[in-house]
Amino acid sequence: MDTADTPLLDLGSFDFTPDWAKKDAKVTVGKDAARAASEPESRPARDARKPFDRRGDRPFARDARKPFDKRGGEARRFGDRPRFERPKPLDVEVKILPETKALGTIIRKLQGDSHAFKLKDLAYFFLDNPSSVLLRITPKKGADGAPAAEAAFHQCKACGFASTRPEDVTEHILAAHLGDYYEAKEIEVEPPKGNFSCVAKCGLSGVLLGPPNVHEFAATVKEMIRTRYPDMSEADYRSRLVMVRDAEAIEEWRKSATKKTVYIQKGAGEGAAQLTRDQAEAAFRRTILPSMLDQPKTLMITADVAMKSPVRPLQWAAKDALEAERRAPYNMCFALRGAFHHRKLKFFRANDARGPEFVTNTEYKAFDAEHAIPELAKVARFIAENPCQPKAVIAPDAETEKYLAWLVSTGHVVAFTNGVYSPVEKFPKYGPQWQKKLGVAGATGEGTKATEGTEGTVAAGEAPKMEEPVQAAEPPKEEPPKVEETGKAEEPPKVEEAPKVEEEPKAVVEEEVKQEEVKQDESAAQLAE
Repeated sequence: MDTADTPLLDLGSFDFTPDWAKKDAKVTVGKDAARAASEPESRPARDARKPFDRRGDRPFARDARKPFDKRGGEARRFGDRPRFERPKPLDVEVKILPETKALGTIIRKLQGDSHAFKLKDLAYFFLDNPSSVLLRITPKKGADGAPAAEAAFHQCKACGFASTRPEDVTEHILAAHLGDYYEAKEIEVEPPKGNFSCVAKCGLSGVLLGPPNVHEFAATVKEMIRTRYPDMSEADYRSRLVMVRDAEAIEEWRKSATKKTVYIQKGAGEGAAQLTRDQAEAAFRRTILPSMLDQPKTLMITADVAMKSPVRPLQWAAKDALEAERRAPYNMCFALRGAFHHRKLKFFRANDARGPEFVTNTEYKAFDAEHAIPELAKVARFIAENPCQPKAVIAPDAETEKYLAWLVSTGHVVAFTNGVYSPVEKFPKYGPQWQKKLGVAGATGEGTKATEGTEGTVAAGEAPKMEEPVQAAEPPKEEPPKVEETGKAEEPPKVEEAPKVEEEPKAVVEEEVKQEEVKQDESAAQLAE
């Protein structure tokens, strides 16, 4: 058969599948067929026995054989962003103590007051004021018995500033304490002469610094960094300078340059040398700085100064110690207890042996109501029956308030700082639970009604007003007609006049006694004869 007469043979086969769908076709999307045919396969065929992993199709997929690190590792391929890493903490022991001056102020307050202060409240008073907390930081010793090198401290003797780097303390002393020894003065000088083509201008503040070719320019830049931008480096600050070539700006700088700051040593007297900033710092470094530096083995520093240190581990050590102490102020309470004992202050616990601890300057003693005036006795009795009551309930007037103040000052009543009063006991009552148990609110309510009903007879300063409810409650028991029935009921007591029946035995006894006396007299007369 002639192939020319059979045009259907030119089709090759009856497979109408497109080329890109055939298995043996080297056609890929986005590439021409010739290039796809020339390139070898980039990866082998997937094993059908293994589950399909979609992450293999992603160009940045993590290698499953490597562990995933949440803080970085394989996941940081996307951006390689730097992560924050907290430096290694200081290997030190931190102990919380009260600051000496603040402790003296609190002790003087307690010695001049008759109230009872809760010890834990005093501890929190110190902890809430970092300047009143003293940290005792001791480096831990290593295996060789020597402290770690990174825990060696350098400290300023003047203010307590500390760091693990000596250069930090040196810069601090020059910035903070140079003015303690040198006095800065502004003097008038002649304006600078010469022709200047430009002046440098601060791009942050707009201050004209002067031409860069003037020898005072470097000192001016350092002064700007020290006073206005202490966190910037000199290179960074110089990159913010702008050169101005305006004649008006140059003339403005020339007029402002007629004042100059010089430094004179304090106490040097008249005729002392006028120094520039650099000269004063050089003299300070030679003569004064060595005596202000200290390298203590145990660092004593207040919490507020420690948290301002440029050493981050030292800041975190102070913050962690304060947070732990605020949760449970055991160390501060222990230190305060010893200091108060040394000053002869008294301690007691309220409610029971495990109740809150209080400190006071008053020596408590029981009140003898039998040998006291009625007014004091009534106030003391009311407090004994109704503990933990405020002054408004106990002393509603000025005169009763005087009696209450006398009882508190003499130690016969416990006055707490929250404004309530309790009687003197081994464990004085403290807390609102005692008011609920005794029902004091109802007693005071009846007392107020009684006083309102006797407006004409109420006198200011009468303590018995508090006891009027008790006296008013007693008469109703005697008011019932039982009192009238007592006339009939009292007749049996007349029958009880048993002594009349007993008169005969008494008479017999008396006669017998007389007879015995007569016999004794007769026997005595016979003996006399």
